Amino acid sequence: MSEDGLERLRRWRDEGRGVPPAVSRLGATLERVEPAATAVRLPLSSELLLPGGEVTGAVAALLADFGLTTSILAALPDLRGVTTIAMTVDHLRLPPVSGWLLATCRAAPYDGGRPQHATGLLHDADGREIASTTGWFLPATAEPDRVDRVHVVQEPPAEDLLDLLGIEPGPVFGLVAREALGNVLGSLHGGVGALAGQLAAEAALGRPLRPLTSTFTYLRPTPRGESVTVTGSVVRAGRRTGSSTAVVADTAGRTTLQTALVAARSGA
Repeated sequence: MSEDGLERLRRWRDEGRGVPPAVSRLGATLERVEPAATAVRLPLSSELLLPGGEVTGAVAALLADFGLTTSILAALPDLRGVTTIAMTVDHLRLPPVSGWLLATCRAAPYDGGRPQHATGLLHDADGREIASTTGWFLPATAEPDRVDRVHVVQEPPAEDLLDLLGIEPGPVFGLVAREALGNVLGSLHGGVGALAGQLAAEAALGRPLRPLTSTFTYLRPTPRGESVTVTGSVVRAGRRTGSSTAVVADTAGRTTLQTALVAARSGA
């Protein structure tokens, strides 16, 4: 049996081996594994709601990264991991309060270790399209002990999304890259970084709002156990639409992730 990315995902799906801690912690599952294509399901529990039960489009960014990276893995000829370079999410509607989201993604043919491209669509349980997504990714060396181990992250249930991330409300907060938020590369999962960045950008504009497009540029990883500061700022706040950014920076002040958000005012 070949030791490629497709086989790794099959072991992930069928045996629970090598699942990234963040994917395990959030209960996301591989629904379909094919050459260069995957479908990832994310249950929408109360842990993914904001305090007060409010939904956020940032959850779509989280799942978009889960789906796109697995489709890249399904195209790799070996057991490497995947790091996100850049990702764009076009939001068509907010996720529902409950049920699930499904990301169906496909990667371009493997290109010899160069930056790899993938696209995808997110649907809810009623078949409504929630978002479309596209991104660029780079094969990267995974931690050997994590590629094939059975690993299920166990934590007490969180009260809401902010409790899950261990962050304070508002456009500025600290985030610790704890084990449950990590990947197999030994760093903060790219989907969690996108989730945090968009939360800060949304908070800067002020809710309620409806995200239109969010983009994420990854500059350097955040090693497991380290902390970062996420800072959201308003670029423009109009009557019908607004734009904002968020910067994730490590303790040395270096930017690790940049987020840009364009959103409509609720009802616009």
